[in-house]
Amino acid sequence: MASSDNHLAWDPKTLNHTDRPSGFGCLWRHTLTDNAGWSSHPCNHMSNGYKVSLAERSALYNKDHQKIAQRMRLVGEDFGLRSKALKRTWRRFPDSAGSKRKLTLSDFFKKARSSLYWLSRGPEGWHIGAKHLSPVPNQRLKIGGRPQFQPRQNNLQGGYGAFYPYEHNYHHLIPIGAVEEWVVGNGSPGGTTRSDQVVKIILISRWNINNEKNMILLPQQEFESLIVGLPAHCPWGVPKHAVYQASLEDRLRKLRKMIDKELRQKEHPKEIKVAILNDLNALSETLLEQVKTMPAGAQLTAVIL
Repeated sequence: MASSDNHLAWDPKTLNHTDRPSGFGCLWRHTLTDNAGWSSHPCNHMSNGYKVSLAERSALYNKDHQKIAQRMRLVGEDFGLRSKALKRTWRRFPDSAGSKRKLTLSDFFKKARSSLYWLSRGPEGWHIGAKHLSPVPNQRLKIGGRPQFQPRQNNLQGGYGAFYPYEHNYHHLIPIGAVEEWVVGNGSPGGTTRSDQVVKIILISRWNINNEKNMILLPQQEFESLIVGLPAHCPWGVPKHAVYQASLEDRLRKLRKMIDKELRQKEHPKEIKVAILNDLNALSETLLEQVKTMPAGAQLTAVIL
């Protein structure tokens, strides 16, 4: 991941987001300093993920989760955790799960109970965009109903954040780390040699890694993902989805080879820009369809490309 300073250090003709925010691509997640245009900034991956989830993908999230949880016998009539849910969480809790954030099994029971509190408030308790639920999350500076899953901009603006109504994440289908390692090149052992020329040609192609097609809203923990019907992003407090990311290596190395070949043969390969944009957008769409069919109640797994 590059900082905002590194992001803006490139040629301003291709990376001047201040003057032409929608004119060029982006390969990183970086600080957005334009508060007025925060929610509409093309590099705001959370806002882009929220918008596409609220619109054409709402069917993925707006199910009757109350009935689903009860049918699975995970909750009682009062939406408390039943023994089946407790046992499942206990059995799947990895021994090393708390190594990064010092989280315990009790912490994950607490997370599940917090999510179920909001679900207990109505059939739309976990629906994206719902804002009629009362009382609102206990955040002193936030008064009045706000749309669920709307990203939190700061203490005064935006939604309630990543823990309401359940812990969630706006996931890059083509991860930043994968592009950095196998397309841009980070010089790591076994990785791809870094090429500023490759970076610039991708940016000029106008592909933005934070665009709506490359984002998907996922539950963070396995318990909620089982009910929602989608895989979990990075459960158990470990901030990695290594198996998923590694499965993209061959596909992204192939793209890098194609770019290198074109750059060797032509000084200004204009036609490759369209090919890069189409290739990466098509990959995002393929990954979306595969993620939607991955087992619920488990972390993101490998894709087949």
